Amino acid sequence: MAYKYNLSYNYTRYIVKGIEILRPIIPVELKYNNNEPIIYTMLLDSGADISLLSKDVGESLGIDTDRKPDDDVYGVTGHTPVIEEKIKIRFGMGNRYEFESEIPMQITKKRGRPAVPALGREPIFREFDVHFRMGLAGDKKKFVLSKL
Repeated sequence: MAYKYNLSYNYTRYIVKGIEILRPIIPVELKYNNNEPIIYTMLLDSGADISLLSKDVGESLGIDTDRKPDDDVYGVTGHTPVIEEKIKIRFGMGNRYEFESEIPMQITKKRGRPAVPALGREPIFREFDVHFRMGLAGDKKKFVLSKL
């Protein structure tokens, strides 16, 4: 399979109870309607079906987060009411954006939850071949997205 390009990112390192945790976190630009975009970081979550933002991030984008919930989402920590909006997302390397799309995102009704916004599989894993290269040494320990 021939790839159009690769996006290569370093893992974000966390220490949890003395154990090193590497998380695939990427910088993204998020924009809602005609409001100013915000730069944020999101966890590329291979275990998430959907993308999820906290109420705080939703408010920063100019979304009315106080309206009636559209649904509940369920995960490993339980469930939470959410509203759904289409958010324009862009990411790439440096100032060069390789992915730009408007995708549905769920916005929780809770402040600070999720602590790290999640970028779910849909549509990212349809458009990219994603490689989590955690077992490699040195500067090869990265996660890579190759455009299909």
